Amino acid sequence: MERRDRMIQSYKNDPYFLREKYSQPAVCRECGVTFQDGIFEWVKNPPAEAEEITCPACLRIQDDYEGGLVVLEGDFLQGHRGEITNLIENTADREARRRPLERILDMETSRDGRITVRTTYEHLARRIAEAVHSAYKGDLALNYPGEEKYVRAHWRRD
Repeated sequence: MERRDRMIQSYKNDPYFLREKYSQPAVCRECGVTFQDGIFEWVKNPPAEAEEITCPACLRIQDDYEGGLVVLEGDFLQGHRGEITNLIENTADREARRRPLERILDMETSRDGRITVRTTYEHLARRIAEAVHSAYKGDLALNYPGEEKYVRAHWRRD
């Protein structure tokens, strides 16, 4: 007998992913990431017959459409800006090797010293915030508004 009391998960709409599969193999004309065997991955020598596409991350970058936001602030940040910036970049590099669509859109420092990092997807934003929190403690708040695949992370240490 089939159970009927399971929670129904609705499809989370991401306009940058096709509901159908991409042609396989396919290679992004912008960044060179390859889609094969159902996943995006970095491949040194993509197949010559690969179809050219623009991957979801490059489309998000072109459209300036963020999937995650990290805000870092506080007096502690001012004295450790270089270390924290390096940690952010190293975290992003490590994640991009494992998950090629997870990238930093931009990283800006405001006049008051706050660092804002915008990412293509929510996973990288969460990983950056957790890496900073793990290394430097402080207060971390993660907010997943609504049904969107999006996260706002706020870290502060005075």
